[in-house]
This record gives sequence, C-alpha cells and structure tokens, in this order.
Amino acid sequence: MDRSRRTLTLLCLSAPLWLAACASVTPSRQFDAAAGARASELTGRFAANYVRYGRDEGVQGSFHWREQGENVRLDLISPLGQTLAVVTATPSGATLDLPNEPPRNAPQVDALLEQSLGFALPVAGMRDWLRARPAPGAPASATRDAQGRLETLSQNGWTVRYAAWQAAPDGAETLPRRIDLARDGAGGPMSVKLVIDAPASH
Repeated sequence: MDRSRRTLTLLCLSAPLWLAACASVTPSRQFDAAAGARASELTGRFAANYVRYGRDEGVQGSFHWREQGENVRLDLISPLGQTLAVVTATPSGATLDLPNEPPRNAPQVDALLEQSLGFALPVAGMRDWLRARPAPGAPASATRDAQGRLETLSQNGWTVRYAAWQAAPDGAETLPRRIDLARDGAGGPMSVKLVIDAPASH
C-alpha cells in the first residue's frame, strides 16, 4: 500500500473528526447488459493479511458483494462505514474506484486490485467460491467433510477452506458462513478471512 493510500485508510479508521476527509466513492463503471439474469447480494466482514516490500500488512472491514449475470461489484468498507474502494468487474473490463482518485481500469480485476491496493481479493474465483463450488475453466482439487460439503478447494494458486456453514432462508441447503483463503506464490503470502452474513429471506 503506498503512502497516500495508507494515510487515507488511517484517516478513515482513526476518529470521527476525520470522516470529512474520507470522500464517498461513486462507481464509474456500470454493469453490462444482463438480460434475464437474476441479481444477488451478499454482505459480511473481511480481514486480509499480506507481505509487501518485506513488511507485514493488514486491512479489515466489511464488504458488500453484488452480482448479476457476469457482472460483479465489490465494495470494501472501513469499520467506521466509509467506502475504501469499489471494484466493478464486467465482461468488458474491470474498474477500481478509490476516494479522490481517478478510476483505474484493466482487463482483469484481480491484478488491478493487487497492483493498486497491495493485496488481492480473488474476485474472479470468488464468484463461485462464495457458493462452495470450483470456478469453471481451471483445474481444481477438493476435499469434502462427513456431510458431503466442500471442505477445502485448491484452484488458481489459492487454497480455500470452508470453516463454518449456515442454513439458507428456505432451509433447503447450507451456505458458507466463514471462508478462509490463502495464497503462497510469487506475489508473496496472503491470507483472507471472510465471514458472510446470513442471507435475508424473501
């Protein structure tokens, strides 16, 4: 995380006095057309730990995940409720919006996030991992628990562990409650913990 980005984060987390310095973030990329695709949302909390420039770094807060068809939007929010970043990934490209900075665009969302913030949430894989299934189009290995639920999943350089489960509103299935992700590759070791709120009943 560069100095200006770290300073902004500390201002947003330190005290209400500084909230005025933490501007809200308006997404600059709109979803591509997704005719007939059902929209879904998840909320929860995240904590990421990683090594950058030989130093241990960490960031935590809450997240809001929106998905429709092939479109995904991920909001990262500080513990005080300030939006720290908005990632929008569509079939036509990816955009990262940060407070008081111009939008950053790239063909792939994961590289964009890591280059800009210093840590990566594997957004491309999370589309499926949040639903306890491998992402299509890439080799994967998995183990299952005694109830037949996904226990661990290794794919695209990440190890995904399903640490806790919760019932869906209709009671017909169980959904992930806590997911631990870990990567140990050329980009440096990284771990991300996700705690997902219970889905709202409709």
